Amino acid sequence: MRSALVIALVAVLAGCGGSSRPTRVPNVRYERLDVAEARLDARGLGWKEIGGGTFGVIVRSNWYVREQIPAPGHTATTVRLVVERCDDD
Repeated sequence: MRSALVIALVAVLAGCGGSSRPTRVPNVRYERLDVAEARLDARGLGWKEIGGGTFGVIVRSNWYVREQIPAPGHTATTVRLVVERCDDD
């Protein structure tokens, strides 16, 4: 009985607060922000936007990734996306 309780407790704790494994970062530079974020999500990578102007990013498809940190090919758990507004001119 006691060992079953310990096993159950370990199983519950293992699922809480665990960090994702580092994954190879794809090249998402010059892609629309919504597309880049979907690609990173599909690989299990977290992401954070840098930039976005005064009001931040509202419509993701109106922004693109100018740069990413870390660079493509490196491994990471989170990718920082430097974003810029798309020009409609």
